[in-house]
Amino acid sequence: MSNLVTFDNIYANLAQSTYNGRPNLFVYKKLSKKQQNRLLSGQSISINYSQDAPITDENDNIIGTVRGGRQLPNDGVVYLQPDSTYVVEQTTTVQVPKVNGGYETQVVTGKYQKSLLTDKKAGFNAYFLTDTPTLTQDTKNTYLAIRGSDAPHR
Repeated sequence: MSNLVTFDNIYANLAQSTYNGRPNLFVYKKLSKKQQNRLLSGQSISINYSQDAPITDENDNIIGTVRGGRQLPNDGVVYLQPDSTYVVEQTTTVQVPKVNGGYETQVVTGKYQKSLLTDKKAGFNAYFLTDTPTLTQDTKNTYLAIRGSDAPHR
């Protein structure tokens, strides 16, 4: 996927914003603490594709700019909707070699985050966006942006 030159295509904008290293990124871990807190408290965050955005490298150095889009629906503003997250506990048994030979079975438990749109273990991420701060009868456009798996399947 190549970087965008402008934000003139809302669908391409949303698709690219799901991947690391893209402008207007809405991957949770790349959001500011304020934005993360808004989502955790059940509030949406706005993203404006009508404004210019910097392109940065892996060290967050600015290496270019994507020009803001023109003639976009809702003047280029979309709202990332919160996704209820819960913790899933996973139990696995593993065979561990004993010091004096043989094996023993040990039970290992761990936790990972899962929600309706995200499964960290599988590496699947989807994002629900609207043209209004909350989903109501006034909402005219909704978008589902999906980033494929980043994790190997087991």
